[in-house]
Amino acid sequence: MINNKNIIKVLVLGVLLLLCNVVVGCGEKANHDKKTTEDIAKISIDEERIASHHHADDTEPHTHNHSSQSDTSKRIMNPDSIEELWIFPERKDHLGSGGMLQIYMDAESHPNASSGFAKYELGVGGALPEHKHNKTEEIAYFISGEGIVISYENAKRIETVVKEGYVWYTAPGEWHSFKNTGDTPLKLVFATIPNAKHGLLNFFKKVSASPGKASTALSAEEFATLALENDMILKPAKID
Repeated sequence: MINNKNIIKVLVLGVLLLLCNVVVGCGEKANHDKKTTEDIAKISIDEERIASHHHADDTEPHTHNHSSQSDTSKRIMNPDSIEELWIFPERKDHLGSGGMLQIYMDAESHPNASSGFAKYELGVGGALPEHKHNKTEEIAYFISGEGIVISYENAKRIETVVKEGYVWYTAPGEWHSFKNTGDTPLKLVFATIPNAKHGLLNFFKKVSASPGKASTALSAEEFATLALENDMILKPAKID
């Protein structure tokens, strides 16, 4: 028969071994959990470093000018706050067949804008001299009135009737003009691209006058020079 004392010793030894395994297992789990926590923390730090690195190297810098964004006068222009000019007035107190120009956006008021924008009212019987722009595109929308747009195709002069709702596009290098054939002002709004400092709107400023004031008298040579300086090339008159 097996000695009871030996049985007790075996049981005690088994219990001790079991306890040792439990203690060791708990220690390993604690170390594993600690390592896992450290690894997670390390990954989080690395991700933050990567994100910070990408933001610094790959993201465009913020260039927003919050003061200009809050300036609604640069975003919303009303008729009472824009520049109004008379183009080719007959007298300082009478516009006649000349044109009334309202400039909403140009290189002076909106230097960072891609295009200028204005409204033009050509008086009854009025017309602009035929001209072209080497660098400037124009897009016009007719609001009211009736007129004729003059353009050229394969050196052939073409006259096209325009009225409310018509859009007129002129590419750089194209000879063009328009005239009022109706009995009311021919009204249109137009954009000039690019918004150049020395461009069409600047030319109009130089040859115009504020309502009620006399415009500067220019000789034909001075007029042509001023036009050329502002990308407005006058078409040479045809000599018969």
